[in-house]
Order: sequence, then structure tokens, then C-alpha cells
Amino acid sequence: MKRQFAVLAVAMLAVAGGSLAAEIVDGVAAIVNDKVITYSEVRGFVQPVAQQLRRNFSGQDLVDQVRKAEMDALNQLIERALIIQEFKEKGYKIPETVIEQQINDIISSDYGGNRAAFVKTLEAENLTLSQYRDQVRERVIIQAMRGHKTQQTVVVSPHKMEKYYSENLDQYKVGEQIKLRMIFIKRGEPVPPASLAEQAPSASTNQLSQTNSETTVTNTTVKVTAATSTTTVLQATTAVTNAADTVTTNATATASISETNTPAIAREPAAPAPPPIDLQRKLAEEILTKLDAGDSFESMARVYSEGKEAKEGGDWGWIGKDVLRKELNEIAFSLKAGQHSRIIETAEGYYILHVEDVKAAHTVALAEVRDDIEKILLQQQRAKMQEDWVKDLRAKAYIHLF
Repeated sequence: MKRQFAVLAVAMLAVAGGSLAAEIVDGVAAIVNDKVITYSEVRGFVQPVAQQLRRNFSGQDLVDQVRKAEMDALNQLIERALIIQEFKEKGYKIPETVIEQQINDIISSDYGGNRAAFVKTLEAENLTLSQYRDQVRERVIIQAMRGHKTQQTVVVSPHKMEKYYSENLDQYKVGEQIKLRMIFIKRGEPVPPASLAEQAPSASTNQLSQTNSETTVTNTTVKVTAATSTTTVLQATTAVTNAADTVTTNATATASISETNTPAIAREPAAPAPPPIDLQRKLAEEILTKLDAGDSFESMARVYSEGKEAKEGGDWGWIGKDVLRKELNEIAFSLKAGQHSRIIETAEGYYILHVEDVKAAHTVALAEVRDDIEKILLQQQRAKMQEDWVKDLRAKAYIHLF
């Protein structure tokens, strides 16, 4: 049996790898009463699993995993054969209308109602409509039989629920929780302060405009009066020349004295350029100012936050300590109910957190989880019933593995 499955595993790997073998080995994998299960059936059943395994494993690990998957597939095929045989022995029937409705539902959900596309898919898989109908019938029978065997009333006693609760108490321990709201502002492109200053008129420009204006007015107001006689003009010219010489002489003397008496003044180094400004940071600061003044955090989050919870007012609901990243988590859980944080700067932007309420660490009471525990135990009991039923079918059947 192991040798034959090893050969099948090699064949499966060849197909999963995309290469074509000259001949794919087939044969009898098992006999279940009068039902023969072939290797080709096992191969077809396990093919999707083998493709997934090939993506995750390689070499001998892949061979071992495929072989295990084949054994699991063979056991499932044996169980299916036993259930269908039980169905026939009991004389049960499934109306053909049920099978047809199942096929129509598949065409509708998987092929958008396009029956031609459905038929083409069957042809690509080398299946006839009749063969596919048989496969659907078997699935319906197996589902019906499993449901029939577990539909009997199953009652979970209070004692079993209490026992499950006490044995799994760690599942119902809840750490400290906070009801959180958050405002997030994305980081922007830093802007040099000089470029911000250029957007407003400078004081020097205004003063310059004012000075030029006054000069224009003065030049306009002053008028030059023509001399009435040549003597007057010459006298005026001589006076002006003498005055100019006097001014020049005095200026030269003053400059000489200044150069002699005034010590050299060292130039101060230029001040370093101020750092760039992130306008988004400024926005976060304005939001924080409004929050400090008493504005609604929820309203501010709806208007300004760029987080995905903005429409809900930045509401994160109740969260534990395993939800937020470290730098946010530490600050969030240091806040008291009704408090908001300062601006938390990260690589991607700016956060402001608000804690609406706080729950201390506690253990959920049994009364709060009783319904959930009952569902778990019911599911476990039904699974056990199915397992016992299949074991009973196996015990009564003739099963031979090759």
C-alpha cells in the first residue's frame, strides 16, 4: 500500500508541477463492500490540495505532505462510499428536482446564470453533465445523511457548561480596555519660513513706496525760478560752487578723522536659516487648542481627521492593549476617562487621542457567555455523534486497502 501510494505521489507531483507524464499510474486503492475506489479518484479528490502544497513545500517534505493528503482523501472517499451505501440500504430517495435546483443554484452563483460557460467548464474538466449531476447527487445525499444523524435533540446540561467555563477560564479573562476616539492628520511637505513671508507685503517695500511718493511730491512742488539778470545768475553759481567746495573739504576731513579714530568692526556670522514648517503640524496645534478650550472631540474628528474612522467621529470603540502600536498604546492607556492627549508625532503624521471611558481588567461572568458555551458544546456533541456513526459503518463494512 505504501509503495503504491508513493508511486501515486510521484504522479501527483508531476501533474502539480505542470509537466506531463507519459502514463499516469492508476489502479485499485481500496474496496469498500462492493465499491471500488481507484487511484485516479484519489488523485482527482486531492488535486487542489496538492497544488497548494506545492506552493508551500519542496523536495522530500513535499512528497511526504502529498502522501498524507492522499491518505486523508482516501479515508474521506471511504466514508462517502459508506454513507451512500447506508442511504441506499435504508431505501431513502432524493427527488431529481432537488438535484436540478442545486445545479441551477451553482450556475447562478458561480457563473452568473450563464449555462454555456458552465458547460464549457465541464468540458475543460473532462466531465459530462450526467457525471456532474451524479457528483452533485452524492454531495446532497451525504449532507442529508449527516444532518439526519445529528438532527435528534441534543441537550447540554448546566453542569457541562459550568465545567467548560471553569476549564477554559483564561478564554474569558479580559484585560484593561478603553473606549477610544482618535484624530489623525497626515504629515505634509515642510515649507521654508521665507516662502511664507513672501506671501505678505514686507515693511521695507511699503516704506520704500512711501519714500518714493514723498520724493515725487517734493520734486513736483519745487519750481526753479529763472534768473532775471546775468549778474544774479553768476552770483548764485559762485555761491553754490563755494558752498560745494566747503562741503567737500569738510567731508574729506571728517572721513580722514573717522578712518584714523574708528576701530575696525568685525562682521557677525549670518544667523542659521530657520527650520522648515509643516503646515499640517500647525493644523494639529490649532485643533489641540480648540480641544483644550472645550470643543467636542467627536465634532473635530469628523471635520479634520484623515483616519478611516473620521465619519464616525474617530470612534475606535472598546479596545485592549494589543490593538494600537506601542507609541500610541502607552499614551492612550495612561489617559483617564474624559482626557485627550497632546500631539503625538510619528513618521506618517500627527495623532490626538481621546479616552471616553475605561474598563478595568476582569473575567467575563458565566451568565454573559452561557449561550456561546452552549453552542460550542452542541457542535462538539454533534461532531462526536457523526464520528461514532461513521465508526459504526466502518465496523460493519468490508474495507480492504491496497
